[in-house]
Amino acid sequence: MRTNLFTLSLALCLTNLTLSQEQTPESEERVPREFQGFAPDTGHVAVIDDPDGYVNVRARPDAESPIVAKVNKGERLTFQRNDYDKWCSVKLASGKKGWMDAQRILLFFTKDDLPSKPEKGDEIDEQAQHHGINYYKATQGAVSGDAEALKKFFAVGGFADGAGAEEHEGVVCVVIHLIGDDALSEILKNQPIDVRISVRNSMDDENVTYPFRSPGYWRRHFPKTVKMLFRREITDWTSPDGRYAMRKKFSDEYTDRDSKVIKTELIEKKTGKVIVDLTREDIGAGRSKEGEVLWSPDSKHFAYSSFGENEVRLSIFHSLGAKFVKVNLPSVDEKIPKPENDPELKDTKLDGEETEDQPMRWAGPNVIGFRKHLLYQPNDKPAEYANEIHRRYEIAMTIGDDGKVTTDCKLIKEGE
Repeated sequence: MRTNLFTLSLALCLTNLTLSQEQTPESEERVPREFQGFAPDTGHVAVIDDPDGYVNVRARPDAESPIVAKVNKGERLTFQRNDYDKWCSVKLASGKKGWMDAQRILLFFTKDDLPSKPEKGDEIDEQAQHHGINYYKATQGAVSGDAEALKKFFAVGGFADGAGAEEHEGVVCVVIHLIGDDALSEILKNQPIDVRISVRNSMDDENVTYPFRSPGYWRRHFPKTVKMLFRREITDWTSPDGRYAMRKKFSDEYTDRDSKVIKTELIEKKTGKVIVDLTREDIGAGRSKEGEVLWSPDSKHFAYSSFGENEVRLSIFHSLGAKFVKVNLPSVDEKIPKPENDPELKDTKLDGEETEDQPMRWAGPNVIGFRKHLLYQPNDKPAEYANEIHRRYEIAMTIGDDGKVTTDCKLIKEGE
């Protein structure tokens, strides 16, 4: 049975009591990886990853100290690490103890480390279910090489929050290790860029590989996957007719907020000829620096979204012969009904906007649609979730042959 939150709380109380009595617990019982954010560090199972096929265990955390044992490839050990120290204390299956260079250690998992079937109240399962994902099936399918299950599993990182996000981080670590570098890079080679980005962003969270820092850990132990996902230049987002693609260059391959787009071009894929220089349109930075490109079915229009630190910019281009021209977009807000015209919203204030599950899409060759989900708070009630009033609108923009845009807005009724 899967650990529920009540059982986990009780287990943590007992664990804290034990740790107050014993500073170095030797028990093989460990808190499941998915709950690592809620519990003391009780140690980790690992193997070694070294080109020589073995690693020496030292008497002290010092490369010049005596060798007390040798660990071969595939031989399991347990270890603990303190505050990202260079050395880890290890215990071998033989019972011998010593110290090992942290960079030689590879976390080890089996399928028993995956979440079991959910129980009522499991937060990450409920969050995933809300988005139409069976979390248990997605994790099981992902480690079995099912590409669709893998997509669903890593999509969870885009919406998981709170305790559910912490659980998911632990499971991400297990899933990636069970798939392995060779298999994961092979699967991702045939996936669209949005899937690769979701995997990259899931891997790049520092807590995922605790007690190791994620960027360095993945580069050491998953080099093929890292080479594919962390890049300084990408040519992708091919048009449906295969004629065009987007080429982007970045300041570096990292995902911190200082990592930015330095060049964006629409090119003719066969020749590499630049059709439109979009660099001035692109504010991409950080984890979402790649942005999104959405082609119309006839390859005559594309919507281009770029994401800065605190800004989202949408541009739409349409073809005029052999070139693409930017469309002058009207203000969507002007089409949304005013609160004073809605009896239920007369005495409210706009309190924000939620991201819709249904993404922007081409509803026809020249019609692009998306949804806006606005939240209002009554002026005479406390500003809290229970009092929110929701309004969801379907926006449709129709682009004429002359490039002019007409916009329609429809209120979405409950349940639609």
